[in-house]
Amino acid sequence: MAECPDDLQAQINAADAMLAQGEVEQALILLDRLAEQYPESPDVMLLLGDAEFDWGDLDAALESYDRAVELDSEWADALGARAHCLVELGRMREAQSDVERALRLDSRCVEAHYTRAILLEFAGRFRQADDAYRTAERLDPDHFLVPIRVNRKTFDAAVRKAIARLPRKFRERMEGVEIYVKDLPDVNSGDAMDVSPLVMGVFDGYSITERRESDPWSQFPPRICLYQRNIERVCATHDDLVEEIEVTLLHEVGHYFGLEEDDLERLDLA
Repeated sequence: MAECPDDLQAQINAADAMLAQGEVEQALILLDRLAEQYPESPDVMLLLGDAEFDWGDLDAALESYDRAVELDSEWADALGARAHCLVELGRMREAQSDVERALRLDSRCVEAHYTRAILLEFAGRFRQADDAYRTAERLDPDHFLVPIRVNRKTFDAAVRKAIARLPRKFRERMEGVEIYVKDLPDVNSGDAMDVSPLVMGVFDGYSITERRESDPWSQFPPRICLYQRNIERVCATHDDLVEEIEVTLLHEVGHYFGLEEDDLERLDLA
């Protein structure tokens, strides 16, 4: 990491505090200005990438991370952050390369360990993945957790309870909607082609508002898939898991009823 002038470091610290408090838009405004003033600062570019990542603009985040790595190719934190962004974009091989480089440079790079855990999961190496999650939690327990693990029977039971708790007016109109569970999206088959491989659920089919008698394709039964290990990854307790299943299910049911992402955000279901 490069040395920063005191006044620049103070502004970087302010932007970092904004991100920690969820004030992403304000952080972006400050960091965009800093990037114009200090285009050669890897610290600014890394934090700008973090802000763009939190904002959901992964392509912009990747550009900023690329610039941070270009400015300081030996900075493990920049490589670790870029690796996580690459995973969200489904670019697993590139993410793996960045993780390996980051850990060679700094064996305590926490984001590299966390991203390595995700990559191990998608490789089917679940035991090694949980070891890597434990390493990340040990290095930074305030920001990284070891996911809760339950068997499929327990997870399915929680899904059934979540379905039963849906509003009656939803349940009455969901006849024929298949709800099923998989461990993870299959990044090789295209399951995650249009969404992040870390997505917790996916609605596949035509919404109620799109179905037409004249269109036979729209009559195929819609399906909702919940990805168990992606949901588990953000949960530390069983209560967390049950809540996340309910929120994810409601989100996908919302798509079935024709709600767009903006509508779901307004309902706090994004």
